[in-house]
Amino acid sequence: MKNKISLAKQCAISQHNGQYRKNNHTPYWHHLRDVVKNLEIMGIKDESILCAGWLHDSIEDTSFDFDDISNIFGKKIAQIVSDVTKETRLPKNQQEKNYLKQLSAASWESKVLKFADISANISDLKNSELTKKQKLVQIKYKIKYLDVIRSGIITHKSKIPNLSTSINSLNLILDQYNQRNITLF
Repeated sequence: MKNKISLAKQCAISQHNGQYRKNNHTPYWHHLRDVVKNLEIMGIKDESILCAGWLHDSIEDTSFDFDDISNIFGKKIAQIVSDVTKETRLPKNQQEKNYLKQLSAASWESKVLKFADISANISDLKNSELTKKQKLVQIKYKIKYLDVIRSGIITHKSKIPNLSTSINSLNLILDQYNQRNITLF
């Protein structure tokens, strides 16, 4: 199992080489590491989900596409990655509408990955050079995504042993921005 996850990590780091977080200092792969760490904290051990955690931004942000991921890692991992990938060729308002529908219809594996991604993004806002107002806009988008994935996570919470720990950690951060706490139970 570690070999496939290690391969996904190496592949993702290579694909995102030269990319940085919005602060223009932090290598982008640190975000991928944080997402996988969030999955592990939740108690996720499923190889497909952990591989997808490393690869989740590959289709959206690199030259990799669904077929590349499928050929190397298998269709299940490619589908999880695809489920959390925005169609960036659409106009912005259509992107969001389609993305919300897509997340709503996604597998529980994709939804738990999205939860880990949201948590990593919100946690990383402290390192961002965005204004407080811009950070709040980002949080509001993330809360919309949380609302859409909620039912899939609730239905499968028995497969996510440490979900409450992750929810509590996220809520501590949301409190810093005076945002509503999330509940998934």
